[in-house]
Amino acid sequence: MSSCNPIAKGNILHIELPNKLMKFDLEKAKHKILKIIRDELKNYKIDFEIQVNEKIEKKFAYTPQEKYEYLKDKNKLISVLKQKFHLDL
Repeated sequence: MSSCNPIAKGNILHIELPNKLMKFDLEKAKHKILKIIRDELKNYKIDFEIQVNEKIEKKFAYTPQEKYEYLKDKNKLISVLKQKFHLDL
């Protein structure tokens, strides 16, 4: 569930996952998850729908260069800090 952002539409939570394996695992645990959600919210009409969208892919940064590029995409001032303080990767 941490790899997606569920969207609530009425009593239905729409969940998009990047692959079928994650969908399968979530469907196996669906009843336990729904019981917890329904009990906590005291709303027994809540349900969720799961869709696979293979275009959603979380890219992980492993090397220092990939991490730097990821941070630079999030905040352009990172490159200014790198130049100003003469930082290496």
